Amino acid sequence: MTTREITIYGGGMSGMVAAVNLAREGYRVVVREAEDSYGGSKIYNPSTHVTPIDVGKTSDYIGIDLWPVFHKLLRCSAYLHDTALTFPVYEVYGVERGDRPGSLDTLLYGRCLDLGVEFEFSTPLRADDVPRLAPGTIIACGLIPAAYKMLDVPFLPVHMWLSRGEIGFTDYAWLWFDESITEYGYLSAVNNYYFDLLFSFGKRVGEDALEKYQDFMVRNEGVEHDEWDYQVGAVPLAGPDNHRLFRNGLIVCGTMSGAIDPFMGFGISGALVTGKVAALAVSDPAAAQAEFDRFLAGFRRSFYIKEMWKRFIRPDVSRMERHIRMLGVERVNRLVKLTEREKSLLPLPFGTPGFGHANIYKG
Repeated sequence: MTTREITIYGGGMSGMVAAVNLAREGYRVVVREAEDSYGGSKIYNPSTHVTPIDVGKTSDYIGIDLWPVFHKLLRCSAYLHDTALTFPVYEVYGVERGDRPGSLDTLLYGRCLDLGVEFEFSTPLRADDVPRLAPGTIIACGLIPAAYKMLDVPFLPVHMWLSRGEIGFTDYAWLWFDESITEYGYLSAVNNYYFDLLFSFGKRVGEDALEKYQDFMVRNEGVEHDEWDYQVGAVPLAGPDNHRLFRNGLIVCGTMSGAIDPFMGFGISGALVTGKVAALAVSDPAAAQAEFDRFLAGFRRSFYIKEMWKRFIRPDVSRMERHIRMLGVERVNRLVKLTEREKSLLPLPFGTPGFGHANIYKG
């Protein structure tokens, strides 16, 4: 009997979760990666991220123990200009991406090698290849605009300034909201490595915005970076129905499938679970579609909430800041701490509204 071969394009976390699960089922799995190593695009990785996630339940679902690489976030500050608020960190963890030791991708790569998964590096997906791909081929190409165009996946461009490197603290993050960007500035530190991101959806981020952010960092956190890189990526947030597991006979997982929270942009948990769903789609497409729909049940709702937020609330950070100051910053921060103890007003463990909490791990 000939062993069926499955090809996966993308050697990041979603593609490798799919590879592990397929290899366990007896498939010969070949992962083709555009970069010269595993761990996703070198444009974005190495990187660090914080995410709401139930590490235990997610580990059980994908069949891979994730505890060694997820680190409890100790503290996160959310700034409206220079007004610092305490961000809830219950069930929020930090994780490193890329091919450095201690990263999520390094853990997944080791599991792949243990199971005989084959890797072909420096082998990108090309437009000429797409029409000839076998049905059931898995696409896990992350945030790369060219891949979205090849598969006709609608997307928003993400304009961003990036900085990364070693730093003298860990398990800490901050968010910065300002009118100069449509989204936020974001630094996270895990394993004493930092990733700093200043980004907008659909709008170029000028050097004036970066200078404003740099001044904020020095003034409020005593942190500055010498090197910044400008990049343009893609996110599948062009519409409320953009999430899709199957496209033209191909299986899509990770960010490209829409497994990203429309409101805050969290994508780690979505990539992990849709990697498992993509593996299921090879043998049982109907069951996989049901799982995908269950996980993404809140996508449309969260998309429209974000639309209201960005049109009527987000543009006036100064107004939000004034209201917070009227309420009293310390009072608001005490309320957050109380809420964390009670846990009743926080999102359910695992993810964010875009992933439909009530449907997670039901049954």
